[in-house]
Amino acid sequence: MAQPLSHVLTGDRRDPALLLIHPLGADLTFWDDFVRAVDGRATTLAVDLPGAGGSPGPAAPVSLEAQASALDEVRRDLRIGNVVIVACAVGTMTAGVYAATRPEAVAGLVLANPTPASAPAARQMLADRADAVRAGGMAAVLPSAVERAFLGQPQDERYVRYMNRFAAQDPASYAWALLAASQADATRAFTRVTCPTLLVPGRHDVLLPMERAEAVKALVQHAQLAVMEGAAHFVPYQQPARFAELVLDFAGREAGPA
Repeated sequence: MAQPLSHVLTGDRRDPALLLIHPLGADLTFWDDFVRAVDGRATTLAVDLPGAGGSPGPAAPVSLEAQASALDEVRRDLRIGNVVIVACAVGTMTAGVYAATRPEAVAGLVLANPTPASAPAARQMLADRADAVRAGGMAAVLPSAVERAFLGQPQDERYVRYMNRFAAQDPASYAWALLAASQADATRAFTRVTCPTLLVPGRHDVLLPMERAEAVKALVQHAQLAVMEGAAHFVPYQQPARFAELVLDFAGREAGPA
């Protein structure tokens, strides 16, 4: 990417930092409650992926490899030595590619609602959604696009906040992100991941259900699995305090002091 990705760095500068990769349709504010729960116990680096939040919008789908490269540029520009990548949903594929291609920079992975690739049915759904957004803007996919991610969750202030951010994003950039997700496949990359890895599926996730996490576990050597009860598609957003404790415990045990 010619222009660096928008990002927010918090906490004392120490390695490994927690590199936060948001899911499809979100931006770095997805991590606000998680960062508050971390409460300075680790350095956090939240980044807007291409076309999200304050990052420049693409003119074509951005591959997993290009996303990983842009994220690594931010890390290097900030002179961060290594990271524990914390990613959610579609963002977990970008995390897998990053860890596989830059093992020297990645001390660990924490993957919430993980998936190794977009399943055939999901690919078509994502492509259809891109067409709908191009034709009718963000309103064309609301409220269903958000409701499925929050199935069984309270429609509280956090839900409303997410809905408003989702509705306000640029439709063209979101359409490109949808097409990129429809083509994404990190299966090979996950077989090359060597760092400690924790998988955290949500018990009530209907978009990336438990079998997607099991598929990643079968690919990543020695991956650990911790099911988040009471959460759906967005574990870090729906259970930020509990998820933060999981991440900090894992990073402290498996990747050195965070």
